[in-house]
Amino acid sequence: MPKSIDEIESEVKRRLASDKSQGSDDFVSKQFNTFKEEEKEETALETFFEKYADFAGKILSFINAKDESRPQMYEDLQIAGLNIKPRQVIAAAVFTAIFGVLASIPFIILGWIDFAFFVICTGLFLAYVAYTYPSYSSQIAKIKAQQESLLALLYITIYMRVNPVLENAIGFATEHLDGPLGKDLKRIMWLLDSEKISSIHDGMSMYMELWLKRNSDFVKSFMILMSVITQADKEHQSAILDKALATLLQDTYEKMKYFAHELRNPVMIINTFGLMLPLIGLIAFPMISVFMSADIKISYLFFGYIVILPSLIYFFSARIISKRPGAFSAPDVSKNPNLPPKGKYRLTINKKNYLIPVLPVAILIALLIMSPGIMHLVTKTIPAFSHALTLSKTATPPADLAAEYELSSMFITLTIPVGLAIGIFIYFYGRSVQKIKLRNEIIEIENDLDASLYQIANQFTENIPVEIAVENFIANYEVMNLKKRQIFTLFNTILSKMKNMGMTFSQAIFHPQYGIIRAYPSTLLKEIMWIFTESSRKGSQVVYNIMGKISSYLDNVRKIKELIYDLLEETVTSVRTQAKFLAPFIAAIVGSLTLIIVKSLYQMLQRLNDVMNAFAGGTMGNDTGFFTDFINFTQMTPPPLFQVLVGIYTIEAVVLLSMLASGVENGFDEIARDEEIAKNVLTAIIVYVFISIVGSVMLNNLVGRGISSTGINSVKAGIILLIPASLLIRKKKQ
Repeated sequence: MPKSIDEIESEVKRRLASDKSQGSDDFVSKQFNTFKEEEKEETALETFFEKYADFAGKILSFINAKDESRPQMYEDLQIAGLNIKPRQVIAAAVFTAIFGVLASIPFIILGWIDFAFFVICTGLFLAYVAYTYPSYSSQIAKIKAQQESLLALLYITIYMRVNPVLENAIGFATEHLDGPLGKDLKRIMWLLDSEKISSIHDGMSMYMELWLKRNSDFVKSFMILMSVITQADKEHQSAILDKALATLLQDTYEKMKYFAHELRNPVMIINTFGLMLPLIGLIAFPMISVFMSADIKISYLFFGYIVILPSLIYFFSARIISKRPGAFSAPDVSKNPNLPPKGKYRLTINKKNYLIPVLPVAILIALLIMSPGIMHLVTKTIPAFSHALTLSKTATPPADLAAEYELSSMFITLTIPVGLAIGIFIYFYGRSVQKIKLRNEIIEIENDLDASLYQIANQFTENIPVEIAVENFIANYEVMNLKKRQIFTLFNTILSKMKNMGMTFSQAIFHPQYGIIRAYPSTLLKEIMWIFTESSRKGSQVVYNIMGKISSYLDNVRKIKELIYDLLEETVTSVRTQAKFLAPFIAAIVGSLTLIIVKSLYQMLQRLNDVMNAFAGGTMGNDTGFFTDFINFTQMTPPPLFQVLVGIYTIEAVVLLSMLASGVENGFDEIARDEEIAKNVLTAIIVYVFISIVGSVMLNNLVGRGISSTGINSVKAGIILLIPASLLIRKKKQ
C-alpha cells in the first residue's frame, strides 16, 4: 500500500483522471501482489483455537457434522473469519471434555477424589467455552466491523465533498482501514481494478449478505450514500451525504442506549455473585473455620477463590463486553516513531535511548517485595501448621502456631499481596504510560478539530492564504489564553515549520521526515488535513464550504460520542468504585476479623487454663478439653495464610473489574485498559493495606482491653465455668 501521503495523492489523481496507463497498471499489479500475500496469511490457521480445533478434528475424525446442520455456528465462523468447520468446533469441545476425564484418572487412583472432581468440572467448562467460542468470536468481529464502519463512512463522505466519485472515495478509504470491513472493500477494489467485475455495485452485491450480518445499519447508510451517484445537483448530493452519516450515527446511539439499559443486570450479577457474596462468605469463614475446621480445607478455598471464581468472572465479563455495540475506535499511536514497541519502556539516559522489557522488571520487583512474606510462610507459618495437623484435635496450640496469631505475622505476610499489586501496577503502567499521554493529546485534538476547522474556514471568505489563516487562528488562541490546548500546539508547530523551514502547509503536515503527522499519528487528522490541502488548491470558497461541512460532521460525531459516554457513565462509575474502594475495604476487614477472632479465642483458652488451675489447685493440670472439643486450634487455618488468600483474590477481582469497566467504556482499547488496571490496582492496594493495618490494630486493642477486664473478675468467671467443666471431666472419667 502507499506509504506516504504523496503516493496516496498521486494515485487518487490518476484514478480521478480515469487514466488506465501502464504506470497505473504497474501500481495495481504491485499492490495486488501485496494483497495476495495478505489473503494467503488470512487463510492460514493463525489462532490457537483454529489450530486446536483442526487437531481435534483429525483425532476425532468420526464426528461428521455438516455445515447445514449447524447453520448458526457456520454463520458465526464466517463472520469471525475462522478457517475451520462446525464439525471441528464440535470435535474440539468433545476432545476437551474427554481430556478432562482422562486427566482426572490419576487423581482418582491416588484417592484425591475432590481434586479429580475439580479437574472433570474444569474440562466440562472448557468444553463449553470451546463450543461457544465461534459465537463469542463473531460478536468481537461485529464490534470491530461496527467501529470501522463509522470511520469508513466518515472518510467516504469527507472525500466525496472534494470529488463525488464513489469508486475513488472507497479506494481512498481502504488505504486507512485494516479491519474486516476494510479488507472486504480492498477485495472489491482489486476486483474492479483487475476488471473481474464491471462496476462497484457488482462488488457490493457480493458482500452485502455478510455486511448485513455484521452491521445492518452500515448497509442502510451505505445504500443512502450510493444514491448520490444519480444526483447531479450539488445541494442534493450534500443532503444525501449528510443523511447517510447522520443515519449511521443515530443508529449507533440507539444501539448503545439499548446496550446501556441491558447492561445493568449482568453487571449486578457479576458484582453480587462474583464479588459481594464471595467476600461475605469470607467474612463467615473465620467462624466456620473455628467450629468446623476439620471439614474445611484451605486448599479448597485457594483453588476456589484464586482459580475458579476469577475464571468465571473473566468468562462472563468477556461475554458482556462482546455484546457492546461498536462505536468509536481509539487512535492508533503505534505509528509514532518515538514511542516504544509493545511491552517495552523507553528509558533515556544521556540522550541515549534504552528499551527496557516491562514484564521481567515487574516480576523482579514483585518478588523482592513479596520475599519477606514468602519467607515467613515457608519457614514459619506452613511448618507450624503442618506440625499442628499431626497433634490431637484437643491439644493446646503449640508455641510456634500461637506465634502466628500475632499482628506481626499478619503484617509480614501483607507484603505478598502488596508485591503482587506493585508488580501488576508496574507491568500495566509501564506498558501504557508513554502511550497514554500521546493518545490523550490526539483525542483532545480530534475533539477540538470541529471548532478549529470552523474558525479557520470562516477566514477563507476573505480570500486569504492558508498560512495567514493559520496564523490568525493561533493569534486568537493566544488572546483567549488557550496555549495549553493541543490543537494550539499542533497548528503552532505547523506555522513554525512553514516559517523556519520554508515548508508549504502540505509539507509541514505530510513531509516523510519532518511532517507533524509523524508526531500525531491520527488517521482522522491525517485524512482531514489531506482534504484541507486538496480543497485549498481549488479556491477559498471551496475550502470554506468543505471545511464547514466537515466541521459539522465532526461536531455530530462528538455529540453522539458524548451521549454514549453519558449512557455508560453510571455503570462504569459503579464498577470502578467497587474495584477501587469497596472490594479492598471489605477484604481488609475480613482479614482483620479473622486474625482477631482466632487470637481472641486463643487468649480465652489461656485465661480458662489459668482459672481452672487456680480453682483446682493445679490438680486439673491443663485439661481444657471441654473448650477444645468445640474449637479445634490445631486444624484451624492460620490467619497469615488466610490473609494471603484474601489479598490475592482481592487483586484478581480488582484487575477483572477494571477490565470490565474499561471494556464497557472503551471497547477493545488496550492502552485505556492498561491504564485503568494500573490506576485501580494502585488505589486498591493502598486502601487494602491501610484498612488492614488500622482495622487489625484497633480491633486488637479493643479485644485486648476486653480480655484484660475479664481478668479482674476471673474468680467469678472461674466459678461459672468450673461447673460445666467439672461435669465434662467427670463424664470423661466415667
